[in-house]
Amino acid sequence: MNIKKKEIHNKKFNILFEGWINIAHSYAIVNCFQLIHLFKNYSDKINFYVTEKEYYRQEWNSKKKLVYTQEYNDLLSNAEIFKPFNHEKDTDIKIDMIYRITYPYDITLMEWNKDIPICVFYTSEFSKLDTNYFKVGVSPGSTISNEYIKTFLEHFKNLSFTSPSVWSSKGMIDYIGDNTDRNPIISHGVDTTLFYKESDEIRKSVRARYNIKDDEILLINTGAMTKNKGILYILQVMNILVNRLNKKHFKLLLKGTADLYQAKEFLESYFVELQGGNVISKDEMNNLLTNHIIFTEKTLSFKQMRYLYNACDMYISPYIAEGFNLCCLEALACGTNVLVPMTGSTEQYMNDIYNNGGKDNIYYIKSNVGVMEDGLNVNNIDGDDLISVMIRFEKDILNKKKNNNMEQMLKYIESDYSWNKISHQLYEHFCKLIL
Repeated sequence: MNIKKKEIHNKKFNILFEGWINIAHSYAIVNCFQLIHLFKNYSDKINFYVTEKEYYRQEWNSKKKLVYTQEYNDLLSNAEIFKPFNHEKDTDIKIDMIYRITYPYDITLMEWNKDIPICVFYTSEFSKLDTNYFKVGVSPGSTISNEYIKTFLEHFKNLSFTSPSVWSSKGMIDYIGDNTDRNPIISHGVDTTLFYKESDEIRKSVRARYNIKDDEILLINTGAMTKNKGILYILQVMNILVNRLNKKHFKLLLKGTADLYQAKEFLESYFVELQGGNVISKDEMNNLLTNHIIFTEKTLSFKQMRYLYNACDMYISPYIAEGFNLCCLEALACGTNVLVPMTGSTEQYMNDIYNNGGKDNIYYIKSNVGVMEDGLNVNNIDGDDLISVMIRFEKDILNKKKNNNMEQMLKYIESDYSWNKISHQLYEHFCKLIL
């Protein structure tokens, strides 16, 4: 370590975190876990300042809620630790860097911060970005062009980015080139004090609450229920398994996010679409909705989410496009099986876990990356293989296949994919930006 780097590591510097905190959105959740674990590990190195940014949708202002443990909720609400910051009033505070995690991706500069290192977090679900994803002091996409953004970023070198997956990171290449120093990958993590394998008693009690029998196979998906999450594949798989192959022991739990999105309306519209395309009959649809699909829109605490993961047999995620797919990582941390495509944003971290004890927990379906007419990258899912994998999974469950490497997998997730580990990577990156 050179002298300058020693100096920066010995200094306590002021970092302004501009983002969402008080809503149950994935960006806010990532922001909060990063804040919590940075504080736990670097309270002697960082003075934390925060600015709650404008929400993507105005109606979210009435849905403010902290959904963590009481300890974490109290910590996030403590204004002496995470100090509210207003640049017009707090002129005596010298900010050393700014970390932004909000949507649209705010690259706005003003006179007071135009020379400060600014790191903007982003995800790119389709491995592609356009002007609508950015905010440059004006309404997103309204008066800016791709060339404007490229020129802007070329001029203001203090703006850099970070994303959680190789898939996401490719979305920024069109704007800043293949510059890994300015666009590093810093993975998401999981808090292993909140997500872990529970006792069989917990599993049985949760399943009893939802009237799931011991010999039934319970699948789960807690995504936002937009099409890119693969919800149409999931509904078609359930239809084939239950109605066509007569496997009545399959059940599906879907958890919407009523506070932020109209998830139930999404679900209803998908069934209408499938019925209109003669993919499913009205009787088949009614059978699934009445007897095989459990739907809840409640905002659940992380303890309740841990219970759900432990109660289920598989987190099923045949996604078309994702930025990272954090739910799959949380499910694995609970010892729950997951199903994912071979390609996409989960490819790197799933392969890591697969090769470090997760072989018996991760079920891959064949897929390849396709490019749509508008340039968006998507997973092309092999539907036949999806059914084959589900039948193989059924046999593993019915035969009570043992996972002899579960302990190894859980230890690996804790050591390499925990928010605690990620906080160290973030801190080292912040130091590089401030140097």
